[in-house]
Amino acid sequence: MKHCLEKALQVVHRRRVSEIILYPTETVYGLGVHAFDAEAWRDLCVLKGRSEAQRASWLVRDMSDIERLAVVAPAARELAQQYLPGPLTLVLQAKDTVPAHCVAADGTVSFRISSDGVAAALIADYMERSGGVPLTCTSANVHGLPPQTTPTEILLQFGDRATMITQVIDGGKRSGQASTVVRCVGEDVSILRQGVIAV
Repeated sequence: MKHCLEKALQVVHRRRVSEIILYPTETVYGLGVHAFDAEAWRDLCVLKGRSEAQRASWLVRDMSDIERLAVVAPAARELAQQYLPGPLTLVLQAKDTVPAHCVAADGTVSFRISSDGVAAALIADYMERSGGVPLTCTSANVHGLPPQTTPTEILLQFGDRATMITQVIDGGKRSGQASTVVRCVGEDVSILRQGVIAV
């Protein structure tokens, strides 16, 4: 009887509902979970229908958060001074303090500092409560489908899986155009995705 109860509790724990937040940024809506929680990340990947091996950007408050978690190359610092907060995603070398399961295969992590007031207030409150852990900032769409511009359209796209989203923050319609992604590791600078900011 005791063994059966323990097994049942393990199943319940594995099936716990992760906090998944749908929130606006200045570009598209994002989906946020605790960036260091491997189980929450798996739940988010199930929601989006994507591989767990694909990492997500992290939403943070400011450059001091980025400097705590990654090596900020000179080129990245220049870009940040010019474009952050704003529609720029910086891909940087992770520091050893970042949990290994959060780091991409090439040793990087990526960051967003949103200029959207709602996103900025959300991450300030969240990181205060989480002890400085960021939220993921992956686009709120089913993998392979285009991002939608309103919460209603997003929830419709997810269909039955939309029930996995535990909090919806409606900031009105968004542009639907994603951020520009730039990888800055050492002296190497490369544009991985053309977005709002032109090359």
